[in-house]
Amino acid sequence: MATLNQANLYHAVRDNTAWGNLDPLKAEALLQDASDYIRSRYDVRSVLTTDEQHLFDQAVYRLAGIFQSNPPAGAALPSIKSEKKELAGMKKEVEYTAADPDPYPYITVIVRSLLRADTSHTVLVGKVTG
Repeated sequence: MATLNQANLYHAVRDNTAWGNLDPLKAEALLQDASDYIRSRYDVRSVLTTDEQHLFDQAVYRLAGIFQSNPPAGAALPSIKSEKKELAGMKKEVEYTAADPDPYPYITVIVRSLLRADTSHTVLVGKVTG
């Protein structure tokens, strides 16, 4: 389980002085937000070994530090890549940039080994003949 003391040590070793200046309640909230985000975004197994739990906690500390200065957005509006307009017939064309499918790829790499085996999708390949 991610603890405030361990998070403080994690960030102190990485010279994140801003983390050390946080109110403890705010830091606890960031840790909880990071843990909730990881558990909701990734299908992490509910039972982890001691080493796996340590790895999970490291991901929580890292993400909490990211959330400290860059809180996760809710449903973000798509970014406009380009916009064209014509006046007479009033034709408007808008092209949006694709949303980043993984805003925290570093976290994805860390938790990849902690995911449940996906047994819910079975694909059968064959030819149906009658």
